[in-house]
Amino acid sequence: MSFSLKRLACSLVAVLSITAPTLAQNEADAKRIDDARKYVGWLREGSFDKCVAASDATMGSALPAEKLAEMWKSIETNFGAYDSEISASVSKIGQYQSVVLVSKFANSALDVRITFDADGKVAGLFFAPSAQSTTYEPPDYASPKDFEEVPVTVGTTEFPLDGTLTLPRQGAPFSAVVLVHGSGPHDQDETIFGNKPFKDLAWGLASNRIAVLRYEKRTKKYGATMEPSTVTIDTETADDAVAAVHFLMKRSDIRADRVYVIGHSLGATAAPYIASREKRIAGIVMMAAAARPLYELVADQVNYLANTDGAVSDEESKAINEAMDVVNKLRAGKADPGDMLLGVPAQYWKGLDRMDPVGFATKLDRPMLILQGARDYQVTYKDYAIWKDRLHGRKNATLRRYDKLDHLFHAGEGPSTPDQYQRKGYVDAVVIRDIAAWIKDNE
Repeated sequence: MSFSLKRLACSLVAVLSITAPTLAQNEADAKRIDDARKYVGWLREGSFDKCVAASDATMGSALPAEKLAEMWKSIETNFGAYDSEISASVSKIGQYQSVVLVSKFANSALDVRITFDADGKVAGLFFAPSAQSTTYEPPDYASPKDFEEVPVTVGTTEFPLDGTLTLPRQGAPFSAVVLVHGSGPHDQDETIFGNKPFKDLAWGLASNRIAVLRYEKRTKKYGATMEPSTVTIDTETADDAVAAVHFLMKRSDIRADRVYVIGHSLGATAAPYIASREKRIAGIVMMAAAARPLYELVADQVNYLANTDGAVSDEESKAINEAMDVVNKLRAGKADPGDMLLGVPAQYWKGLDRMDPVGFATKLDRPMLILQGARDYQVTYKDYAIWKDRLHGRKNATLRRYDKLDHLFHAGEGPSTPDQYQRKGYVDAVVIRDIAAWIKDNE
């Protein structure tokens, strides 16, 4: 697998599955679905120039024919040849229409989401593991008879989000947690191929009489209408996390003084900042939290993935050099607005520096639980060592490192790779036990 394919596989972990919107019910929707099918047909037959011609100026510039060809080759190499369409649906957000074609490939089902602007031009193309291909079998530590799930709406007034509140059946009022997603447009379960780590956490903790709130991420539901240059840690993550905390604090069956935040990856990195915005948060759990600027982690990941097959090809070397060129510009504060790192504007990466996770954590007087998988290649021991050093001697900080766990806190052996995310697994039982015990110790 070439570096570009590995990068795509890694990126797909962030670009999580998209729940199917309302089915098309009128001729306009049917036409838009037909347009999306034509676009996929052009991809399949290699008519990439037709795809570019059907795109708006921004999309055409970002994905010219040669890049579309590379993307499609990567998709079929990772997931097998395109087989058939499973279902089609369309939704409208502002002036945009978003079509999701749930598509069967040889090795997996993917949601192919194609966004159209008001003129019918393609303004966005996304591939994500399909939630429709995943049947959830609960882990052994979950006891569904001991809790119930209630659909809720959370988020800001401008951006309401569908969510689920998992409530124990006995013991109210409960301590509760809000789950905060990693990078990318996640669904409320943080679905990654056949895995649903947020559902694991919700069902596992609710089985321990802790209420859990999880919700669809804003960039998943509204991403098609969000201008990339305006996306910040607040608009992507923190605003909705704080709103979710407030939602729980207003409920009579929740202890307002025992609402915690559990963040994973980007959500973990942002957790100290989120807690600085809402002083009533009882404490934070940080699962795979970066302690360095995220573009520094990207630099490490690029080199790690390029060397997983034991050799660095000319293509891999070129991709590494391109990525490192942007990283070095970011380090020096000289990145241009048009510079892209893993398909994301450089200004977004630099803007994340304001989270300053270590800085905010050292000022936090509330309990912190920092969890790290030793097999995690995305957030590594470099970060864990910084947390250990900077929080040394702090009575409100508890750190745990798990020898066999990866970025998803799944158990395994040997070096971790993106391919392993495609294997079905669960958040390890020891993680559920440690979080539940830590919350109860702080009650």
